Amino acid sequence: MDYSKLAMELAAHIREAVRPLIGTVASRKVTGTASSGDATFSIDNVAEDAVEEFITRRGLEVVYYTEDAGLRTFGTPEAALIIDPIDGSRGAKAGFECCVISVAVAEYKPSVKMRDVVAGCVYELKDDAAFVAGRNLGVKVYRNGSEVVPVRSEVDHIEYAAWSAEIAGRPAALIMQIIGDAVDASSIRGGFFILNSTAFSLSRLVNGQLSAVVDVGGRLIKDYPVSRAGFERAGAGSIMGLFPYDFAAAALIAQEAGCVVTDGYGRALDDVNLFDSSEGNIQSIIAASTPALHAKFLDEVERGFARFLSD
Repeated sequence: MDYSKLAMELAAHIREAVRPLIGTVASRKVTGTASSGDATFSIDNVAEDAVEEFITRRGLEVVYYTEDAGLRTFGTPEAALIIDPIDGSRGAKAGFECCVISVAVAEYKPSVKMRDVVAGCVYELKDDAAFVAGRNLGVKVYRNGSEVVPVRSEVDHIEYAAWSAEIAGRPAALIMQIIGDAVDASSIRGGFFILNSTAFSLSRLVNGQLSAVVDVGGRLIKDYPVSRAGFERAGAGSIMGLFPYDFAAAALIAQEAGCVVTDGYGRALDDVNLFDSSEGNIQSIIAASTPALHAKFLDEVERGFARFLSD
């Protein structure tokens, strides 16, 4: 089976189902709470239904994992799908560009880890643009049905970097104590953005729109447990953060494009369990278009934590 093709076709199917709802009032209704603690919107329900419809119609024998449905099994699984049917639901319901469908494919195992992902697709909801990768096969980018050549940023200094960080559901004041110096350094000659979609942000490394992506929330709650109260306030009572389905496809895509992607300590994400959305599996990430820039952001994060924890 061509897993890259499967990932792209499934993402395209979800996109067709939910795209008419982007930016509409109907898409904004809160319909429940996902396993991660995040709010589920009506547009998310449509996307989840599209996943099951695709798998059933194709007669696929797979397991799939999503934020809302959890782990589901169809037949005798040959592959595992890790899906975020809409990464960036808030952007989608507001009609912004920063919302994508994320589909990662791994060979089936009872416990699938990041190292097992063999293909992935990140498909933009608003624009017809798709980023597709196979492990050790590189990346292909399609816009309006035609393949285009992506060009990564070559920036290697923070002050010139356009970069994003995730804040939703995290205690913003504490996060800024850690990354605030990097925000200040880059705000004029580079650019700092909060896009509320890790998969969208990571795909921007591939086409050069961003030079780095940072999320230190997972490291913050592990290294500074007292921050839990702040996470609960920001998460409306739940502990929220970066979960594996947020980056399973996009991290592979970014790496296949030559970017450096690690956790917030600078370690490989290879052993992250992709079927676990528990509080204990909340992750952190530092990703950059060049090794030099990644090293500088890692140093900045280390200094930020040292300063924060010494106060």
